[in-house]
Amino acid sequence: MLRMQSVDGQCSLKASGAEVPVRVRRGVLSLWTVMALGFIGLASFLVLDVWLISGLLQHARNCCESSAAAAAYKWVSDDLLRQSWQQFEVDGREAQCTAAAVEQAAWYSERTPLPALNAEDVEYVWSQSENAADELGFPIPTAIRVRHSAADARVYRRAGSLLNLASVTTAASARLENRPVAFRPAPGQTLPMLPFSICDDPGLNGAGWWTSQVEQGGGADEVAWNPEMRIFEQGPDGIPEIVVELTTEPSGKPQELVLLDFSGGDLTSVRPLNRQIQEGLRSSDLESLGLRELTFPCDFPSITPTLEQLGEVEEELADGRVESVLLMLCSRLSSTGLSLQRPVAVRVVDAVRPDSETLQLTFQPCVLVTGMAVTATDDATPSNRYVYSIRLAD
Repeated sequence: MLRMQSVDGQCSLKASGAEVPVRVRRGVLSLWTVMALGFIGLASFLVLDVWLISGLLQHARNCCESSAAAAAYKWVSDDLLRQSWQQFEVDGREAQCTAAAVEQAAWYSERTPLPALNAEDVEYVWSQSENAADELGFPIPTAIRVRHSAADARVYRRAGSLLNLASVTTAASARLENRPVAFRPAPGQTLPMLPFSICDDPGLNGAGWWTSQVEQGGGADEVAWNPEMRIFEQGPDGIPEIVVELTTEPSGKPQELVLLDFSGGDLTSVRPLNRQIQEGLRSSDLESLGLRELTFPCDFPSITPTLEQLGEVEEELADGRVESVLLMLCSRLSSTGLSLQRPVAVRVVDAVRPDSETLQLTFQPCVLVTGMAVTATDDATPSNRYVYSIRLAD
């Protein structure tokens, strides 16, 4: 039979007259518990540090991207089409774009622990191409890069942090791409494009109509676009307008518009012409034409407008159109088709009917930014000063 006795904190078992001592280890279990809890606490603090720093660096990344995009969009405006400019205007544009980037970064500084962005953190990257200096028009950087000078992981270390990370640079660039080779609207999207085209064959009878009137400055410069009020005002702005005609009896004159057939002869998908102007070229229109994207050059069907269609266009565009929209330049293939060569962008100033068979439209060239453009990065593809795509890059 076993009996337990306790003497001065020691226990012994007595069995059949013999005592067996048993030593009790008080506090051992508590020590291991404290060590385990301490390890869990340290791991928790480490995970918290990593989580906080990762989140703040992501904020810094978002700040750089949005600031670079804000500066890029600020650079792109209609006055890029002016052929006459001074260096102080380029410097002023840089200052405006830098201010836009810094202002955008201030939004993040107010809502996160990110430090404020400085003007020195905004960098303009210019093309090194030999042809860049020969291009007409206002200078355009290839990219605008923003670097967060204080985006160092050590800046965000809170008191008692266990981390000791090396500096981490956070930067992003917004590329200004203007060498479109195609347009690719996603399913359900529409491309802002007028159902018209201007034949512009410089090699046939001298300069084409668009080339002579706009790019060589032959057109009248009588109105100016006010971007703040979004209206046309009387007076020159350095960008000549172009006057074209849509007629039911085309004679092949260079100023005549060609009416594009968005339906490709599919009567089930024909829309009224005013709706085509409102909605643009749909992805389903490309499918009906057997196309996945609108490439250049591209064969496209055309039709002769009717009196009813002239009335639709007049009613839709009599008061002008303030949104920028694509207009295609083409070379004629035959009486029923043409080859789209390159896109330009315009705003519609007005549309008037000089006679029952003719509708006269006045366009002002402008700049259009679209994410549907497929752009080339090689210098072999000509730049296009009317169409831009702004894309983020590291």
